[in-house]
Amino acid sequence: MRLREFMRRRQIKKSQEEQLDELSFLGSPCTKDCSGHRAGYYWSARKGNIPGNSPYSPSFNNGANLRAAGK
Repeated sequence: MRLREFMRRRQIKKSQEEQLDELSFLGSPCTKDCSGHRAGYYWSARKGNIPGNSPYSPSFNNGANLRAAGK
């Protein structure tokens, strides 16, 4: 493998890792696209800032809990 090819692959991998590190919602890490966090956050806002209690979606609960905590 040539040096240029090695450096290009290394740079692409580093770029992908940086994107994964940036995936968060108000400081709470997300696994995919933060849609669960957003849904819980806005649900809590509509319901009067109550915390989440869904047995099916931890990310939804995280979003709702962020809203309930005043973030």
